[in-house]
Amino acid sequence: MKLITLFKDGATHTFESLQEITHLDAITLSGKLDELLNQKRVTKKDTLYTLKSSYAIGLLDIKNQGFGFLLQPEDDLYIYEEDMGFALDGDLVLVHVGARNKVVDVLEHNTTELVVHVKKMNTQYVFLPIKPLRLTIQVESKQPFLGGEVLLIGLEKYEGKTVFGTIKKTLGFETDPGMDILELVYQANWPYEFSKEALNEAETIESVDIAQRREVKDELIVTIDGTDAKDLDDAVALKKVDNHYVLSVHIADVSAYVQPNSFLDKDALDRTTSVYLADRVIPMLPRKLSNDLCSLNAGTRKKCLSVTMTLDLDANVIDHKIEQTWISVDKRLNYDEVNLFLDGETSLYTPQIELMIIQMAELSSILEEKRRERGALEFKSLEFKYETDDLGNIIDIHPYVTGRGQKLIESFMVLANETVSMHLSSMELPCIYRVHDKPTEEKLINVMNMVKEMGIKIPKLHHITPRTLQNIIDKLEGHPLEIVFHTMFLRAMQKAEYSGKNIGHYGLASKFYSHFTSPIRRYPDLLLHRLIRAFLIETDQFEANYKYYESVIETIAEKCSVMERKADELERETDKLKTTQFMANKKNQVFDAIISNITKAGIFVRLENGIEGLAPIRLMKDYYYFDDIRLTLKGKNNKQEFAIGKPIRVKLIDCDIVLRQLTFTVFEEKKNDTKEFHRHPKQKGKA
Repeated sequence: MKLITLFKDGATHTFESLQEITHLDAITLSGKLDELLNQKRVTKKDTLYTLKSSYAIGLLDIKNQGFGFLLQPEDDLYIYEEDMGFALDGDLVLVHVGARNKVVDVLEHNTTELVVHVKKMNTQYVFLPIKPLRLTIQVESKQPFLGGEVLLIGLEKYEGKTVFGTIKKTLGFETDPGMDILELVYQANWPYEFSKEALNEAETIESVDIAQRREVKDELIVTIDGTDAKDLDDAVALKKVDNHYVLSVHIADVSAYVQPNSFLDKDALDRTTSVYLADRVIPMLPRKLSNDLCSLNAGTRKKCLSVTMTLDLDANVIDHKIEQTWISVDKRLNYDEVNLFLDGETSLYTPQIELMIIQMAELSSILEEKRRERGALEFKSLEFKYETDDLGNIIDIHPYVTGRGQKLIESFMVLANETVSMHLSSMELPCIYRVHDKPTEEKLINVMNMVKEMGIKIPKLHHITPRTLQNIIDKLEGHPLEIVFHTMFLRAMQKAEYSGKNIGHYGLASKFYSHFTSPIRRYPDLLLHRLIRAFLIETDQFEANYKYYESVIETIAEKCSVMERKADELERETDKLKTTQFMANKKNQVFDAIISNITKAGIFVRLENGIEGLAPIRLMKDYYYFDDIRLTLKGKNNKQEFAIGKPIRVKLIDCDIVLRQLTFTVFEEKKNDTKEFHRHPKQKGKA
């Protein structure tokens, strides 16, 4: 590790503290510090050494378009492609900060593996990476090549412009069905295959829970999921008794089967989450558990951890119980049929089921309104639903629509998560929380100023609370740019993460929140189930468990947060791949679009179907000035100004499937003015 790395994120050190960290003798350390001082990369004031203000250290995030960002605690630094030298995506680098930020040193290479295609050029074979790389790759191998192979190689040595590697795995050939997504999975270094030990353990596994379980016999229990879902980890039941709602949320008890430090547990912790890609799911647990043993399939007797909550007619929880149960789901329902029923377009299976769904929708609406009143934020985001053929080719793309059935289940899961979190917290027990810190007001104000420029009135605010922010979001309902503004607000937010310390959840305006309801696909939920078992059910090892979990929760929480972000990025890259493939035969077509973001690289545009691409500045006819505060571009000669939310027409001029990027040129500005906006009445059935 290079000495200058220790000055990352504004860290300051004395000579003594550096000696303690590096274990260098005084003469060697003094020589290294003198070198950094002579290079004017480090400065010394009194006894403190710190990084000079004209330098920054961080991880390099290179985008497919070629440009990148130096990731920083506050604002990331933009770096042009030609100013990155031979640094790779994910490297820890030293950057000189100026009019053009420039990488001056690679401090740590963090790329250890690459996915490459084997190409025959004349009589030689070359290795082409599937992501941008500024180095030549040499691979030591005795196996013969045919051309077209897809390899996972391990990088072992860097020498100038060349990196040397060895073959770790042959993934197949470029033309194999589904290879396009498999490449992304391995390039992301996502654990794709389970260990043989874990698979063997799954086939022979038996439940080892000791405490008795209540047999649930007096409830009409249903699951409500997507039509193609196979890992059903939550079921619900509702009764109205004596002017009270009695809501039961039954969650598959994965902790009864997957024991700490087992092979299954190690593989699950390696992933921490299932990943849902366009044509496949990479599960956290082997399918023997996720689709069979733990899945709450109708008509099968399954082990659960259940939360039974009694609520008054205003949806206040006045009593609750957490217990181990046996349940049998009476009917599997899907979102489509529940949505159609609640919209009055079809019937369900029995009068009893229909009555319960009506009461569930009633309770869900009350719970949703309660969350709104306390200031919970309701952002909308665009998700894609893909139609593919047997070979994984895209037939069509639809925006995923959230209906009343989805909101119903979401309301009940949020309530169960809050109830369990509050229970453990009130007893001062170790707990893994889902936390969301408040955003910086500066970023929110910048977004609100952009909203104001679109003609939407926002009152002057001295302090931004979740409730005032939700009021602003409400004003955007029905606006043509609603999704764009929601995306901008989301970018201004902090990221939710996992922690052993409870700071609350800003977005939900909740004092207590933990993930409890999806243990088949999320490790934090599985961990929370173990905490419930250790402290509320099987308490014979209470003190030992208290000490153990208190020591490991923070480490596990950090790992889960990191892997969640990694899974999100993999899902985004898969979306880019599939949308690029879908647009491949639409080159030179003109589309209506809106500007969704602006950077130094150019204008990001979102088409009416939700697909995004870049209109680069380099392809524009004028020179444009970039305003990094207002996020606008203004032409030097034509005075034309581009701002987020502006409607334009664009032409697709390039579709690069390898880099997963769409390139547009600005065709013309649209004539209609989105400032002339009047709120539309709420649509029928919208909560």
